[in-house]
Amino acid sequence: MSYASLMVHVDVDAILGARVGIAADLARRFRAHLIGVAGCVPMSVSPPGQQPNDSVPSAPRLLDIKALLDQKGQEFQVAVGKLDGYPEWRGQLEAPTELLAREARAADLVIIGNKPDNSDPSRALDPGTVLLKAGRPVLVVPNNLRSLSLRHVAIAWKDVREARRAVLDALPFLQEAESVMIVEVVESGHDQTLRGAKDVGAYLARHGVKTIAERFRPTEVTASDSLLRFIEDENIGLIVSGAYGHSRLGEWAFGGVTRDLLAQSPICCLFSH
Repeated sequence: MSYASLMVHVDVDAILGARVGIAADLARRFRAHLIGVAGCVPMSVSPPGQQPNDSVPSAPRLLDIKALLDQKGQEFQVAVGKLDGYPEWRGQLEAPTELLAREARAADLVIIGNKPDNSDPSRALDPGTVLLKAGRPVLVVPNNLRSLSLRHVAIAWKDVREARRAVLDALPFLQEAESVMIVEVVESGHDQTLRGAKDVGAYLARHGVKTIAERFRPTEVTASDSLLRFIEDENIGLIVSGAYGHSRLGEWAFGGVTRDLLAQSPICCLFSH
C-alpha cells in the first residue's frame, strides 16, 4: 500500500511555507502525484459575534482574486520543483474549507495546517471541518514545523472506529518508520495487557511494519496531556490518531484529544474520521 496522490492546501494570505515543502518531499518519497489547492471568495465575512471592521479594506474585485490564485499557483509550481509527475494546481473562487473537502476525492492523503491564518471563512481553512468532511486521512502540519521525521511514529490507540481507520490509512507512513509505538491511555487500576493494542501490533507486523511496541499511559493527567508528554519523552515525529470519536461540538465544549492535538501538538498528526 502507498499513497498515489497527495493534496496540499495553500493559504492565499500567507507565503508558501514549509507545509508545501513537506508535501513535495512526501510526493517524492511515495512517487505520488501532488495537487495544490487554494480557495477564496470575493467577500469578507466577520466572525460570529463581531461587527464588520470598517478599517479593513473592501473585498477585492473578482479579477483581483483570480490574479491572486494564479499567482499562488505559480509560486506553488516553483516551490515544489521537479516531481515524478507534473504537479497540479487547483485554485478556485470558493471558500477554502468546502473546496478542499470536495476536492479531496482526488487524493489518498490531504495535507493542511493546524491553524487558520485569519478568521474569515471566505479566505481561511477550518481544519476541524476538513477532518470531518474530507472522507480522507488528513495530515495536519503545525505552521511552524520545518520537516517531518518518520523515524519514530506513535499510534494514539483507542478501540473505536476512527482509530481503526487511522491505523489502516497510515500504513504507508508506518511501513517507512524505523519504529512504531502503540500508545494507549488507560485508567489507573485497569488491566494493562489489553488485547486491542496487541491485536493492532500483530496486524501491523503482517503488513511489514518494523519494531512495534505497546506503551500504556495512566490518566493522572488528561489523555491529551499524556500523549503530548509521550511525544516529547519518546522523540516522536508523527502521531496517528482517530479524529472526533465524540461529536465535534462535545469536544469543543468539554475538551477532547482531537481538539487539543490540533491546537497544541508540536509535530505532525495524521487524523482519520
